[in-house]
Amino acid sequence: MWSGLLQKVFKVREKVALNLGGKGDEEKPFLEHLEDLRTMIVRMVMTLIISTIATFVFYQELFAAILYPLVRAGFVKDIEEGRSFLVNIDVAGPFMMAVNVSLIAAVIISFPLLLIFLLQFILPGLKPNEKKLIFPAIAIGTGLFLSGATFAYWVVLPKALQFFAEFAQSVGAKQMWALNEYITFTTRFILVFGISFELPVIVMALVKLDFLNYKIMKSTWRHAIVAITLFAAIITPTPDVFTLMLMSGPLYVLYGICVWLAYAMEKKDRAAYPEYYADIDKDEKELAESANDDWDNENYNPWSSGDDDEEKDEDYKVPEAKPSAPPPEVEQPAEEEDHGEDQSSQMPDEDPADLPTKEMTLEELAREDEKRSGEPPA
Repeated sequence: MWSGLLQKVFKVREKVALNLGGKGDEEKPFLEHLEDLRTMIVRMVMTLIISTIATFVFYQELFAAILYPLVRAGFVKDIEEGRSFLVNIDVAGPFMMAVNVSLIAAVIISFPLLLIFLLQFILPGLKPNEKKLIFPAIAIGTGLFLSGATFAYWVVLPKALQFFAEFAQSVGAKQMWALNEYITFTTRFILVFGISFELPVIVMALVKLDFLNYKIMKSTWRHAIVAITLFAAIITPTPDVFTLMLMSGPLYVLYGICVWLAYAMEKKDRAAYPEYYADIDKDEKELAESANDDWDNENYNPWSSGDDDEEKDEDYKVPEAKPSAPPPEVEQPAEEEDHGEDQSSQMPDEDPADLPTKEMTLEELAREDEKRSGEPPA
């Protein structure tokens, strides 16, 4: 399964390299793609390890920052009270708390480098002038990631904590949160929101690579809303509808911004390359006209092609009707002979020898033999 998945990813990578680098770029074998993937993973893992070690030194400050949503939600008055609000039921709970908080902080701090390594693998074959566009893209991607994390930290996370506490009170349950469960929930919440806000970067990269355009995005916006809702339902750390709407709502707005940016990019490209887009519009128009002609035709069969119909017509041609020859005129005999038979049906042009012979009786056969041999029959 993993081999087939990697092969599909590598085929997409080759197509991207062909679109960016032109026909000069040759296809790489599977092992070279695998080596590039290994290099990217090693770089990202080493970056995260070094960043996690550096942020682990400040785990006290990071733990205080992760407790601040409790203050905003109204559960505690200050950070010191928040330290005693959580219950530790695991021996290694405080240590794992420090590791989780340090890892999330390392991801946020090293996100630009991680994005550079990812783009170098996904977008091979970049030209020197195109490599300069990576840095603005990284700056935008980092800003969107920080925006998503900040939105989750200040707005969504306190509201989600209040929602779950009030729901627990409605069923009469005593609210006691474990330290490791709270840290896992809050860090995952912040990280997921930050990653989900990278939607414009992904969409605009697909637009730049000609996988998407303004026309497709405008005509399929309903499908995009459904896809965003399913995406938010899968990656949200909680299954409640409230958190789902808080995540999917900003993504709807970001997708609308992506549609507008796709329109602006296409408009700019049309002004720069009018002949290229004129040919594209002409081909689309001819294709639409041919499709409309087929469906408007009452004899159109969508399950068969035109070539098949032509072959069937050639194989099953109906022979053309030819006029038959007029029947020969029948001459009436001058007088009827008394042979006991009606001779009016006999054709005058026919030779009597060609007529079918009458079957002879035994006496007639004997007389015939007598005439031939000259001897009387016994």
